[in-house]
Amino acid sequence: MLDGIRANAQSWGVKLAFGIIIVVFVFWGIGGQPGPRGIVATVNDRNITELEFRQVYAQLEQNVKNSMPGVTPDMLQSFGLEQSALQTLVMRKLLEAEAERVGVEISPYELRRAVESMPYFLDEDGKFDADIYLTTLKNAGQTASQFEDSLRQDLLPEKMQALLSAGAYVSPQSVRNMYDYQQEQRKVNYLLFPSEKHMAEAAPDQADIEAAYKERAPLYSMPPRVRLEYVALNPAELSDPSSIDDAAVAAAYEARKDSFFVPERVRAAHILILVPENASADEVKKAEDRIKAIEERIRSGEDFAAVARETSQDPGSAAKGGDLDWFERGQMVPEFADVAFALTPGELSGPVRSPFGFHLIKVEDHQASTTRTLDEVKDELRAALAAEQAAAGLQDKADAVLAAVMGGQSVTAAAGAQGLEMKDTGLVSADQLGQTLGLRASDVQSVMSTPAGETLDAALATDAGLLVIRVAESLPAMTRPLDEVKDELVATLTRDKARKLAAEEAEQARKGFADGKPGADLLPEVKESEAFGREGYVPGLGLGMDLVRAVFAAPLKDAGKGVWLEGAFTVDDGAVLASLAEVLPPDDTAWVAEGPLREQQMLNERAAVMFQAYIMELSKNAKTRILMPELVQPKAAPQL
Repeated sequence: MLDGIRANAQSWGVKLAFGIIIVVFVFWGIGGQPGPRGIVATVNDRNITELEFRQVYAQLEQNVKNSMPGVTPDMLQSFGLEQSALQTLVMRKLLEAEAERVGVEISPYELRRAVESMPYFLDEDGKFDADIYLTTLKNAGQTASQFEDSLRQDLLPEKMQALLSAGAYVSPQSVRNMYDYQQEQRKVNYLLFPSEKHMAEAAPDQADIEAAYKERAPLYSMPPRVRLEYVALNPAELSDPSSIDDAAVAAAYEARKDSFFVPERVRAAHILILVPENASADEVKKAEDRIKAIEERIRSGEDFAAVARETSQDPGSAAKGGDLDWFERGQMVPEFADVAFALTPGELSGPVRSPFGFHLIKVEDHQASTTRTLDEVKDELRAALAAEQAAAGLQDKADAVLAAVMGGQSVTAAAGAQGLEMKDTGLVSADQLGQTLGLRASDVQSVMSTPAGETLDAALATDAGLLVIRVAESLPAMTRPLDEVKDELVATLTRDKARKLAAEEAEQARKGFADGKPGADLLPEVKESEAFGREGYVPGLGLGMDLVRAVFAAPLKDAGKGVWLEGAFTVDDGAVLASLAEVLPPDDTAWVAEGPLREQQMLNERAAVMFQAYIMELSKNAKTRILMPELVQPKAAPQL
C-alpha cells in the first residue's frame, strides 16, 4: 500500500484534487472581524499568514500564465484567484490538523528524497548535488531550512491524500463498461455539401470586415514585449572538476559524511483488509476473522503473492502481489513499521492493526543502515566542489561584464573578454521572459520597466546562476492593426459564411428525401467513412463534434438500415447529411493490454473524489474567520 501507508512526494492526485476542491469548496462559519496584523484568516486554531497567502496567490497566477500565455490583467481578475488561494490554504490547514491528529508526518528521509529528485539540484549526470542545492537556494534568497520547511508543508497534503484515498475501489466490470463506452467506434454513410462552391458569395464586404475586427479586437492584442541581450553565468557550466584534487575531495567527504548516510530499510509485501477508524465492534471482528482466515491459507502453503492479488484491499499493491518495494521506518505508520522492522527475511507476521485496517506482512529483505564510502561518492563530490568553486567567482565575473558594458563596450565584447557568450531573446512578453530565463516575478517587472538601450545595474539571480541583461528593444502593449490581420480575418469570415451556406443547402436537400432517404440523384454521392471514436474527428471530413455526438446517440438498431439523422452538420469542408452505417465494439485483445492501465486511471479518479469528500467533511466542522477581507476579495493581483 505504498500509496496508502507511506508518503509519495510525486503523488498523482494532489494537484488534481486541489483543482476540484477549489471549484466546490464551501465555507462554514466565516466571520469578518479584524485580527492581528499579518494574519489573513484562521482555521480553527491555525493561522493563515499574509506571506503564505501571497505565495500561494503568486503560484496560482503563474500557473494561469503558463497555461494561457496571452492572459491579460483583466482576465486574471476574472478568475477569482484570491478566493482560490484562500481555499487552498484552508484545505492545507485542515489537512495539517488531521495529520497531527492521526500522527502522520514527513520523515527526514522523505524530505531528503523529495529534494534529491528535483531537477534544479542535479548535476550533469542527473545526480543530486548538495552544492548546487545550496547555491541555488542562496541565489533565490532562501536558506535550506526555509526551503525544506516550505517543502514539508507541500508534501504533507500529498501524503495525507495518499492515506485518505487508499480505500478507493472500482469493480472490474465497471472498468470494462467504461472502456467499451470510450473505445467503441462507428462508421457513417454521408452526403457532403462542399463549402468551396459558396466561397465567392461568402466573401465579406469592408463593413463586415471592420465590424468583425472591432468585435474580435481582443484576439489581436499583444502584451508589452522586450528584446534582451544577455550573458548567462552558470556555475555548473563554468566549473572544472579536474581542478579539484583528491585531498580536497577526501576532506569534503569527512566534513559532509552525514549527508551520505543511508538509513536502515526493508523490502516487504502485505495484504490489507480495510477497517474504518470509526468502525463498529462487529465490523472490526469480521475484518479480523477474514485476515486470520487469509493467514491460515498462507501458513498452509499457498503463495503469498497469489493470495494478495486475490484478497488484498490495497489498490496500490494488490495487483503486484502486495509488494511495497523498499521503505524506511519513517515512511510507514508506526504500527506497521514496528512489526515490519522486527521480522526476519521470509517471515510472515500475524494480523497487524493500523489506522487503515488489518495487515499481514511478509518481509523479503532487510538492509542495515550504512554510510556510502568515499570511493562511491568521490565523482559526484568532486563535481560539487568544482561547482562551488565556480559559484564563488561567479559574482566577480558578472561584475566584470557589467562594468565593461556600463563603460561603453558592447555586450558581445564584454562577454567575450570573460570567455562567455552574448545571447539574444528576440521579442518576448513578460510571461515568456520568466519562462525563458527563469527570472523571479519581481525581476521580470524590473526588466520590463527598463527603457530600451539601458543595462540593468546589477546581475539578476536565477536557479541556474546569474544574468547580466541589456534591454535592446522595448515595445508597448498594442492591438495588431487591421491591415496586418486583414487577410487571416477575411479567410475566417469567408470560410464560416461558406459553411453556413453549405449547411442551408444540405438542410434543403434533407427536406426533399422521400421516405427519409435520398433520391436517385443523390445516391451516387453517398460515401462511407472510416471508423471513428467519440473525440470529434471523422476521417475524410475533419472535425465535426455535433456530427459525432449525433452518430453516437443513434440507436444501435439503426446501424446499416439507412436511417438518416435529422439536420445537417458542419465539418471542415462544408456540411453533411449522415446515417449510422456500422457499430464496431472494442477489440478484446486490446482490452487485455489496456485493461490494467484503465483500471488505474479510474482508481485515481475515484481516489480524488474520496479525498474531496473527506475534505468537505472536515470543512463542515471547521471554524474559519477571515481577518483581512480586503486582501481576499477579487481585485488586481497583489504585488510581492
